[in-house]
Amino acid sequence: MKKSGIGNSKPLLITLLTLSALLALAGVSIMTDFGQTFKISKDIVVFFFKYNRWIIGLSFISLITAAYINYNIKFIKTKLMIVLASLWLLAILGMKYITPYLLFPTQQYNAEFVEIDAVDDKYLSEDEAVFVIDLNGVQKAYPRKNLWQAHVVGSDFGGQEVLLTYCVFTNLPSPYINEPGENEMEFKVLAQTNNNLLLWDINSGEIIQQINSTCEFSKNRLEPIPVMEMTWRGFEKLYPNGSVYYNPLSKPIERIISLLFNPEEAWYGEDWMFKTSNFDDKRFPSKEHLIGISNNDSQLAISKELIINSGKLNVEVGDKKMAVVYFPEYETIGAFNRALNDSIISVDTIDVFGNTPNGQLKREFIFNSVLWSVWVYYYPNTEILKNEK
Repeated sequence: MKKSGIGNSKPLLITLLTLSALLALAGVSIMTDFGQTFKISKDIVVFFFKYNRWIIGLSFISLITAAYINYNIKFIKTKLMIVLASLWLLAILGMKYITPYLLFPTQQYNAEFVEIDAVDDKYLSEDEAVFVIDLNGVQKAYPRKNLWQAHVVGSDFGGQEVLLTYCVFTNLPSPYINEPGENEMEFKVLAQTNNNLLLWDINSGEIIQQINSTCEFSKNRLEPIPVMEMTWRGFEKLYPNGSVYYNPLSKPIERIISLLFNPEEAWYGEDWMFKTSNFDDKRFPSKEHLIGISNNDSQLAISKELIINSGKLNVEVGDKKMAVVYFPEYETIGAFNRALNDSIISVDTIDVFGNTPNGQLKREFIFNSVLWSVWVYYYPNTEILKNEK
């Protein structure tokens, strides 16, 4: 009878250990970039995140029950069970902490900014891209090559905190005002799906899809504020009293990731690290850097070459009429709402701040240099403007 009991317990023990291991390994795969090699969908990531405590709890109970059964039947050696339990713990810690806390710790509270004069050519060369926010009389530049590892950078702009988020695979900066109080956000990097960043607000528990600023659970939408892309020399000319985000990527984990990952390849290389975007739409090359504009259900993707060659375009995106302008002196593209004093004006003359002979136009948020295959994946009905060849 004893042998029969042992025999009946072995399949249950193996089943429980297998279930515990599969749940833990699934978490590691789903909640890290590793899962994107298998094209794990965002719905699965969101589901796992939402119910991760229940899933971890089930995995833990399975492990503990298996350990109890093994204690009685002595099927697996105690040392091996300790090893299995340790591996399980590492997997659980991995799924919860590797991405947001180890690989990509954000700089919401500890970002460093320096004056222009403190920046040398080793840190930033003249033709390198910087993202620029001009708010409340404060101007700050964020070098693209120094943003990708942190993903989120917080900074004060005249009493308002701004969280600049950046997705390296989409090549997209998207800044948000962080209101104090009950709606205050604290962002962590959760994951990425279909080559775009998923943000985790640990205060509310929300997940935010960066490219469309949509909260996955409440379906609310954050409103990004305008951000410009320009060269470093353009920023020096336009904002000589501005400051610069200083992040030399000198920490050990930053150095390791920098050795393993080349952002230039992500932005300009022929290959994609993750084959999860829309590669079937051939209206542009997959890594064409575009200007994207979104207004409710209407989207427009514009060739940067067309804007630069034309100098200025008057466009309509849904019910919003805008002027998209290239400013060669500062090597930047800006978009402005043509609504002024209850009328829509035609823009002929405009400066980089939106000043026209009729008054100052409001600057609009645009998707600066967003990669085409990611843009069209999230906005498949986008219209396009490009040079006819």
